[in-house]
Amino acid sequence: MTPSRRHFLGALAAAPLAGLVRPAAVSPHLTSSSQTSPASRLVVVSIDGVRIQEMFGGLDRDLLQSVIGKQPVEEHALFERWWRPTAGERRRLLMPFLWDEFFVRHASIAGNQAAGSVMRLSNRHRFSYPGYAELMLGVAHDDEVDSNDNRRYPHETILQFLRRSLDATLEQVALFGSWSSFQSIPASRDGDVFTNAGFMAYESDDPAIRELSAMQAETAPPWNGSRYDAYTFRFAMSHLARHRPLVQWIALNDTDDWSHQGHYIRVVEHLHRVDGWLRELWTWLQAQEDYRGRTALVLVTDHGRGNTADDWTDHGADVAGAENVWAAFAVPAWQRRGEWRDHDALSQSQIAATLASLMGFDWQSASPEAGAPIVSS
Repeated sequence: MTPSRRHFLGALAAAPLAGLVRPAAVSPHLTSSSQTSPASRLVVVSIDGVRIQEMFGGLDRDLLQSVIGKQPVEEHALFERWWRPTAGERRRLLMPFLWDEFFVRHASIAGNQAAGSVMRLSNRHRFSYPGYAELMLGVAHDDEVDSNDNRRYPHETILQFLRRSLDATLEQVALFGSWSSFQSIPASRDGDVFTNAGFMAYESDDPAIRELSAMQAETAPPWNGSRYDAYTFRFAMSHLARHRPLVQWIALNDTDDWSHQGHYIRVVEHLHRVDGWLRELWTWLQAQEDYRGRTALVLVTDHGRGNTADDWTDHGADVAGAENVWAAFAVPAWQRRGEWRDHDALSQSQIAATLASLMGFDWQSASPEAGAPIVSS
């Protein structure tokens, strides 16, 4: 193994306000007594196309059997490692940080329909760009946002809103995404949100990060349009440490790409890997004086997928199940822990207003048609 390769593998394992035109003031501050202790930092992690079945039930036996062919599922190594009799046991085995620690001590999660918790998309397209647009805008622009093309739309996003509301510098509101279309999704104008997505180089004073940036093109995945999540996560963690952003979005994509490839084994393995990254992220946040006890961490997905072995690889307007999503919240001022149960249905269109409210701002003052913020009761 060459020194360069050792350096690369080790880094993967552990590793100015220009041109911003501020719109007229929109009186963004909330006055509700429920928002007396807003967070001063916000981190969002989106994990593309993760079904509620795996999030709340771990390994799906039928899907595994469907992809391994005639071999009895009980003989497969993945089954032996991650299959247990109950959904609770399976999800804890697959994502131990989330289910043994995060949702027990720090956070809550909505979307498990078996627990009477429903969360759905409001956009009718049920694929990625419309899903992320709904997350960022709180409104489904179905007649306009109807493709995954890497293009901007003339709508202020929640990230732009938070930057101007916080009077933040460019590096203080950032998005790191694996998918190249995240070059356009975070903002209606170039230069409003610090963005690194697709195979964009990430400039750094750290030699290990510079090497990772250079290695992106040498480790192209078996799909077009996105890099591996390992690069995105490492660049995002480096940015957190160097620039101490007020708001950062980390957009992971491998789960969706492996699903489209029909590679259920890789999907399951990657969910376990992401769980480890979330542990690393949360541990880092809690070790920093300027983030500990001041940071809201929100986990979301952009769309669901099909329910069966015949359609789990897909999503879209005609795929039953693709409308079902989930969201998780670790918020300093919220007391709720574990799974949400027996409540009125939530909508993906509420996320943008929720992110603003967690920081003490009112997104609906800028976007009156957006869904109302989610409130923990």
